[in-house]
Amino acid sequence: MTTFTASTSRVMAVACWLFAAFMVVSALIGADATTAARMVVIAALFAAIGWAVLWRPAVTLDEQSIVVRNVFRTVTVPWAALIHVDTKYALTLVTPHQKVTALAAPAPGRHVVMWANREDVTGLPERTYDAVRSVRPGDLARSHSGQAAILVRRRWEDLVESGRLDAGVAASTPVTTVLHVPTIVGAVLLAGVALVVFVR
Repeated sequence: MTTFTASTSRVMAVACWLFAAFMVVSALIGADATTAARMVVIAALFAAIGWAVLWRPAVTLDEQSIVVRNVFRTVTVPWAALIHVDTKYALTLVTPHQKVTALAAPAPGRHVVMWANREDVTGLPERTYDAVRSVRPGDLARSHSGQAAILVRRRWEDLVESGRLDAGVAASTPVTTVLHVPTIVGAVLLAGVALVVFVR
């Protein structure tokens, strides 16, 4: 089993939690009740964003499937259902019936593309290249989308070449989705509390 998470997102998550801790300490030290309540709510929002949006999203690969964990849902894509891997905006797994985008593997910004070199476009899985052997910016090896795509494509090619993947069954292979109900409920409750605290 292999799990991919964006390293910069993890750093940003920690920054959110540190900011949230600073807000709580500030509220406890010298703010009046109303201001303290608002600061605690802001801290809770930053802490929640740090966990749900920046820390938790991931792409996990095993012998049976690719599991994409996003903010409000987890989608399991069996290898047999996969027909294409795209990286235009983020790592996107394409099946006959839907596209599954991984928030953990966004496409690169301009700075990554600007500093790309030959190492970023050589030695990639064959499915990465188009007819003229060029690649998309999102396939660059140093980008988050490119790193995740390399993992997916290499495992996919290995399964195909070893004969462990049935051909022609993509359309009939189900893709499963599980909603993160506690996260959804928590987001609604937190939004409600923020509305009450800031509107009153």
